[in-house]
Amino acid sequence: MAETRSKLIPPLEDLNPSTFRESFRRILAFKESIGLEAFLDNPPDLLERAKLYATKFRNGALGWASNIWSRSAANTVVVNSDAELRQEHKLLMQRVLEHVLAQGPLIKVDGYYGRPGSKVQMHTTVYVDPQFPDLAYRWKQLVFPAPPDEKPEAELIVVPHYLGNPLIPGTNRLMAILVFPHHNLTIITLSSYQGEIKKGALRHWIYHVYKKGCTGEHAALREFTVKTVDGSWRRITLVIWGLTGSGKSTHGFYTWTPRNARVYVEKFGVNPLDYVRDQKIRNDDIVAICEDRVYGSERGAWVKTEDLTPEQEAMWNACMSPRALHENTEFSSDGTPSFEGKLFQYFGMPNRNARSVVYLDDTGYFDGQVDSDGPMNTAVFLSPGYFTDYAWVKLNTPEFIAKALADGRTVGHPAQARELVGKVRFVPRYSEFTIGVGDDAHVLRFYSFLKKWQESGHRVDVYMWNTTGRIVAQYRWGEVRVGDRTVRVPEPVLEVRDGIPKPVGGTRPTIEETELFLLQASRGAVKWKPHPVWGERVLVPAEVPGIPADRLRELDPTYYLSMDEFRELLKTQVEYSKLVLQQLGMRLPEEILTVMDF
Repeated sequence: MAETRSKLIPPLEDLNPSTFRESFRRILAFKESIGLEAFLDNPPDLLERAKLYATKFRNGALGWASNIWSRSAANTVVVNSDAELRQEHKLLMQRVLEHVLAQGPLIKVDGYYGRPGSKVQMHTTVYVDPQFPDLAYRWKQLVFPAPPDEKPEAELIVVPHYLGNPLIPGTNRLMAILVFPHHNLTIITLSSYQGEIKKGALRHWIYHVYKKGCTGEHAALREFTVKTVDGSWRRITLVIWGLTGSGKSTHGFYTWTPRNARVYVEKFGVNPLDYVRDQKIRNDDIVAICEDRVYGSERGAWVKTEDLTPEQEAMWNACMSPRALHENTEFSSDGTPSFEGKLFQYFGMPNRNARSVVYLDDTGYFDGQVDSDGPMNTAVFLSPGYFTDYAWVKLNTPEFIAKALADGRTVGHPAQARELVGKVRFVPRYSEFTIGVGDDAHVLRFYSFLKKWQESGHRVDVYMWNTTGRIVAQYRWGEVRVGDRTVRVPEPVLEVRDGIPKPVGGTRPTIEETELFLLQASRGAVKWKPHPVWGERVLVPAEVPGIPADRLRELDPTYYLSMDEFRELLKTQVEYSKLVLQQLGMRLPEEILTVMDF
């Protein structure tokens, strides 16, 4: 038996992604050869297995609790070559193999990211520890069916247990997740959070679509047809970028309906249904932007349900469906799902990251098509800020758009990580899932698309919205380290309310105000003026039909700040962003890197 064991799992010093995969296959084959079941191949009874420990809501939906309630970005290691392998990486690989050898049959599930038959189709196989059938079942509902006997283009091994995990070299953080981009392999341990599997697989898809000539973006996709000010109808293909917690699902799933139209009529004197038709939800989270069109990645969606209300009708329909599969979702007094965030807690704080796997069919605004009708013509960057941001602006040059995308400026949310709450962050492309090539490669490809579209006469309107930030929050000056530099930066004053650190002071647009802005901008009804510092590179709304002039002033940071203070804050932001990009190794041409300078 010792001889058999030595043949199944190689010595620690011989482990690498290739030998890991070979050993994994040997273990499965060995078990089968002696009459043991090594894995369950896409078993039809997954749901019944998962129901055994599900919360059975009164409306028929099911829910589960994960052992970690946010993604483990700080516990993730990306290994780009065998030369980067450390003893700790090999030890975790060894422990996973030892667990697979000792554990009962794994659950194997297969699926396609990207519409089957499209140029961005990617077959993914996920092996899940048998104690977590809900993870396998929920992931399978997100993706398109794929034949179990087809060779996968990416594999995930998911063992949500503590395995005596080593620390990430040079840190005090446990290593939970290993990513091998060039071996199309991810190993997940410790966490039973559904997002680790979803995002783990989508990392590989983002690299996959890049190799197909596209760019993979952390963005939602929706389409609608709008009546313009000249009376013609224009199809809007809208892509909405944003980091977790910034409002991407809120606005990506937004539709104007008879129910919420009453709010617009009452508050703004505008009925959006007079101007829109043929609204379609296409995709919620990760898309491939190509020259010809935008391709969706998934047939379902995994949405964050924080503060969800019936007025967000499409998302409410899907999340209240008896088919919805909930994670860390509370129950109301009548036993149905609740999204108020008042009952559950996580590390003593109110739950701010309940999630649901939903079927796009259940939104009422899905026609089975996850790809756009044509190329992107409208884009939104959800870049919440605290100090210099207007509610909405229009970015007017390809260089400025590319720099804003490269910056990915945002603020921390509990769904990202507890320690990031309220902090100003620069996360290139609003994504933490880029592997294989750098974020700069995707930015430059997108930049090339923008220039080609501009040269061909294809109009693309790009906006930046301040959704979950403030205009203007109280702040104090502090210091941050960027590489070997100490930088003086403004920091928001935070106070804990309802267990959550929140900024003090300032205002922000409501969901309805922002969607009204989108409607009027798409119609060509918004009147613009140059940004007070950036001039014609960025346009500021001077008039938005339906929004009173005094409210528009409240959404303008220069209403609260002197121009000297505004310029100082903005200059600090610009210089800070360049240092961060440099520290991250982003290689951008000078015309992009310096476009925000003044």
